[in-house]
Amino acid sequence: MKAIQTVLALASLATIVGCSSAPKANEVSAAYVPAGYYANMTCDQLIAEAEAVRRSVPALEEAVNKHRSQQTGVEVVTWILFWPAAFMLDKGEGTSSQLGKAKGEIEAIGLAMRTKRCGA
Repeated sequence: MKAIQTVLALASLATIVGCSSAPKANEVSAAYVPAGYYANMTCDQLIAEAEAVRRSVPALEEAVNKHRSQQTGVEVVTWILFWPAAFMLDKGEGTSSQLGKAKGEIEAIGLAMRTKRCGA
C-alpha cells in the first residue's frame, strides 16, 4: 500500500512539474509589428536596427527560460501546500511579451529590407 502511495505521489509531482503555465522561450511567438514603422529607414539603418534587436533576443530568451524554471518550482510547492493559489501565479507575461515584440520587430525589419531590396 505504501509503495502505491509513493508511486502516485511521484506521478502527480511529475505531472505538475511538466504543466508549468509559464512559457519557454521557444514557445513565445512573434508579436505583430507593422513593417511600415520601418518604411522611412535606409538599408543601413535597417541593418543597424536589426542587429540591435537581435543582440537583445538572447538575454530576453534567457530571462523567459529562467522565469519558467523558477516558476515551475514555485508551482510544485503551491500545488502541494495550497493549490488554489496556483491559479494566481505569475506566468511571466512581461518578459514573454518583450521577447514576442523583439521577434516581431525582426520579422518587420526583414520585410522592410525585402521591400527595399536591401542586400540584393
